[in-house]
Parts: sequence; structure tokens; C-alpha cells
Amino acid sequence: MTGLLWVAWRGQRAQAAAIAALLLLYGAAVVAERLEPGLSGLTFQLSGFLAGAICLIWGAPLVAREFEAGTYKLAWTQGVSRGRWLVAVLGVAAGGAVAAAAVLAAVLAWGLPDAGGDSLAWAYYESHGVVPFGRALFALALGVALGAVTRHTRIAMPLSVLLVGVAQLAARALRARFDMPFWTLQWTETAAHLLLAVALTAAAYVAIRR
Repeated sequence: MTGLLWVAWRGQRAQAAAIAALLLLYGAAVVAERLEPGLSGLTFQLSGFLAGAICLIWGAPLVAREFEAGTYKLAWTQGVSRGRWLVAVLGVAAGGAVAAAAVLAAVLAWGLPDAGGDSLAWAYYESHGVVPFGRALFALALGVALGAVTRHTRIAMPLSVLLVGVAQLAARALRARFDMPFWTLQWTETAAHLLLAVALTAAAYVAIRR
């Protein structure tokens, strides 16, 4: 399994580098805003970008490109089951998604250290606590599932971004309907994201076995 994980990592270095570059650019923008108050506002309005980037850059192409290039045939005829292969590639991608969410959360904890009196304001709420991690894993699983079902990156990539955006807007609308403390709402929403991620992973597994 260790060798399979290494192969999976080698195949995902470009995605990891792209996400790292986006985080670096975003971090630089947050620093600029922190040092120059006159620029404040924009980066926090874009604080939900990571979920879309993960599903677009990492999730959607992860399985779809294997089908498009035909490389899945080689992977699955080398004594590696489809289940083990999916666990390996998803494990590496999930680790990267969680790491990216942690970096973004750290940047925003520094750039947006307080809630301004409203801990449920979406820019603060969605960049603090555990929600960013659950949302990142959900976005990854959504992209992977769409890639496995459609088997085409050109379809899976834009569709996954659209659905992640819809999911984020739906979460904000539902959040406004519940009168819960910050952490209760955080854990509830994160649990929902993780359950959806598990369901989407199962759907991806079924799709690659067709």
C-alpha cells in the first residue's frame, strides 16, 4: 500500500502545487489588506474560494483523467483492486485538501481575528472552526464522484464548481434558519459535509466498477 500511495502522490503533485500557489497568492492579498486597511474587504468575500478550487483542480480530474487517458487499465491490471486504488488516490487528495484548509484557516485567523460582534457572519463563520475542513473534503468527494460518473474532465470540472457554489449558498440559507450556538452549528454542518463526502465516495466507487 505504501508504494501505491507514493504513486498516487506522484500523480497529484501538479494539483498540490496549483492549490499551494493559489493559497500563496491569497495569503499575500490578506497580508496586503492587513497592512493597508484601505484595501480591506475583498479577500474575506472570497474566503470560500478553496472549496471550488479543490473540486475543480483536484477532485474532478482525479478519476476522470484516468478514464480519458486510459491509464486506469494499467493501474487495475497490476494486481491492484479498484477499491485499493481509489482509497490510495483519495487518501492522498484528502490529506492535501485538509492541509490546504488548515493553511487557509490559519491565514484567515490572522487576517480576520475577530467576528466583529457576529460569529455567524458568513465570512468569519466559514473560515474559522471545523467547517472549512468538512467543506474541503465534501468538495473533493463531489469532484471525484462527478469525474467517476461522467468520465470526462470537461463535464466534471465546471459542474463540480457549480454544485459546490450551490451547496455553499444552500448552507448559508439553512444556517440562517437555525438558532444554534457557534460551535453546535459548526459541528452539525461539518457532520453533514462529512456524511455527504462518504456518500459521494461510495458513488465514485460504484461508478468505477461499471
